[in-house]
Amino acid sequence: MKYASALVVSLALVLTGCATGGGGPGAGSKVKIDKPETLSSNKEVYIGDFRVTFLTQDKSSATARSPMMRGAEATDYAKVTLRAKLTGVPQDIMQSITDQAFADFQAELRAKGYTILDPAGLQKLDAWRKLGTTPSPNPPFDVANGETTSQKVMQTLIGADSERNITFSPSGMSLLSTGMNNLLPYNYGLAAEQSGKAIVRAHYKVHFVYFGSETDHRIDYLSDDRKQTLTAEMSLGQGIQVLSGSAIEFAVDQGGTFSKGGSVSLVDPVAVGGAYGENLDTTSMATKAANVFSSAVGVLSGGSATSKEISVRANPDFYREGVIKALDVANSRMVRAIP
Repeated sequence: MKYASALVVSLALVLTGCATGGGGPGAGSKVKIDKPETLSSNKEVYIGDFRVTFLTQDKSSATARSPMMRGAEATDYAKVTLRAKLTGVPQDIMQSITDQAFADFQAELRAKGYTILDPAGLQKLDAWRKLGTTPSPNPPFDVANGETTSQKVMQTLIGADSERNITFSPSGMSLLSTGMNNLLPYNYGLAAEQSGKAIVRAHYKVHFVYFGSETDHRIDYLSDDRKQTLTAEMSLGQGIQVLSGSAIEFAVDQGGTFSKGGSVSLVDPVAVGGAYGENLDTTSMATKAANVFSSAVGVLSGGSATSKEISVRANPDFYREGVIKALDVANSRMVRAIP
């Protein structure tokens, strides 16, 4: 077709040393509160589960397509994929961040008028003793940050393994075993009923970069063949975020439709911008070869895709400072929102 033969595909990758969006720790403040009366009336609590999940790898992509293309011509596109990895942060730094966040969390609860009960009391409950646990961190640190040959091949061929993370509990505390969507088992709520006290859990998910994307479709109306240009662009910026969905939950019963359990969660992420390390291009030779092949084929087909991997080699002390700040703000924002 006339339009397809004149199509020019353009792709771009933009890297920045600081955050491309999200603002500082005060940017956005919305939280969601469910059953506020439960949160405010149960002042004696056990802390049953506290976890911080650190993302160590993630990816995002942008695809530009012409709105004028239909059917077979819809194969005309420009796609760019950006994969980011966090490196340079040792296990002891992540553990110290978790320990500090736990101390801040307890301080916020006490300042709000809560009494934190001795966790030994939970061990007296039949339901609590039936709960499964897993060692912290989960998965083990070397597994979470390693990459086998088969994983590299899969990532190159189909773009799999887009997100990796590792979860820590405070020193001396095991992680409770959870099911799909981070849900706790039946016996957790039953233990709350047996104790007659609320059992509190807090979980946070920490990201290490921001992704931005932009796509564009232009027509050169002055050219005889109405040349079109499709542009896809991805940007990456260093910056810490405690992601939306991070929450504090009060269990008082076994759950279900008529549960009185309450929670407070982040709707807006807590963001701390600023470069805490160095961006390194660690795109594999296999991926670079695939990019060249796609570009060559795109000349004939009208569609092209490219991928890039950036490793953020962190200064661990800077990373620690930024994450602790973000978690402290997240703790304060949620606890202080309780009526």
